[in-house]
Amino acid sequence: MNYMDEHILSLKNKINHDVASNNENMNLSQPAVSDQDNSAAEQNRMLRMGDELIPLEWKTISDGQMGVSIPKSFSLMPLEQVRFKYPSEHRPQIIYTSLDGTVNITFNPTESALEVDELPEFVEQMADVLRSVQPIRNWIGTEMIVNRSGLSIGLVRFVAAGVDFNLYNEMLLFIHEGQVTMGTFNCIESDMEAWLPVAENTVQSLHIVPFPSNSTFEKGVAFL
Repeated sequence: MNYMDEHILSLKNKINHDVASNNENMNLSQPAVSDQDNSAAEQNRMLRMGDELIPLEWKTISDGQMGVSIPKSFSLMPLEQVRFKYPSEHRPQIIYTSLDGTVNITFNPTESALEVDELPEFVEQMADVLRSVQPIRNWIGTEMIVNRSGLSIGLVRFVAAGVDFNLYNEMLLFIHEGQVTMGTFNCIESDMEAWLPVAENTVQSLHIVPFPSNSTFEKGVAFL
């Protein structure tokens, strides 16, 4: 078994369970996010979704070392619901969800060490894994981008079959301090066009936090 294959196998169970859980459990209602302090509000901005403007706010991941912008109405999924929806030990560490629970943004650091120049090959192999383990309805494809902060991110996009409806899934793979972090964005396929601006904002806003995370960012919570 070669070096890259070992990394792929170490993530296969996590990917299989995360996407399957999202396909089977999309009806959890969530509480609203509490207001942030004035200093944080100054850094928030708005995102247009059709005719609607939605407020965004900054969160931190990776032990406060990276920041990401998500809709202010999203909240961390309550622990009891996390354990129900993701019963496996491979659950994502951070799960943000919409008020009705139909849109999720997750982040999960891994123990897979990788160089940035190895990421494109890794993304393609992960795509092969997904095609082999998921009930794919529409394979959209893979893409390597450099976002506006200069972070290299591999994207894998597809629609998978769910129990009641199909789900649009967007997987984000990037390197932080020499290790792979896996993010996901998913929503009901029929809502995909409306929510794509939020997926794009998530990808483009990811960045290394250049100052202490206790200033104006809300820190994500890791679930055990």
